[in-house]
Amino acid sequence: MTTFFDTSVLVPALVDQLGNHPACFSAFLTATSNENRGVCSTHALAECFSVLTSLPVPRRITAPDAFRLIEESILPRFMVVALDTEDYRSAIQAVADKGLTGGIIYDALHVVAARKAGCERILTYNLRHFEALGTREITVTTP
Repeated sequence: MTTFFDTSVLVPALVDQLGNHPACFSAFLTATSNENRGVCSTHALAECFSVLTSLPVPRRITAPDAFRLIEESILPRFMVVALDTEDYRSAIQAVADKGLTGGIIYDALHVVAARKAGCERILTYNLRHFEALGTREITVTTP
């Protein structure tokens, strides 16, 4: 199965200080083993760095540590989908056509990347945004 990981699942998969780490880490391991494939977008890498370096956790994650987590945990195991100008246009149009505003555009970018990679499933804790975007052909679920 090809599974797209939203930032809301990638970050807790990498950080054992978060309550949803066990479920996310299990999904991470499953998606990167055997015939399964984990997918994220280039945009998700930037989001991960931003979130990792600003988490209010007891053991703070420094910028070099966040880079190392991405470099050693995500990049070697995941297919990373790069988005081009047409992909961004498509995401913006999808959001505009539905009359949606604000941060949902970032989830629309994830949907475009998931479709581009042929994903069967999106893992996220932000179900409402993904459902609003109309992802009928891709199962959207929590880990």
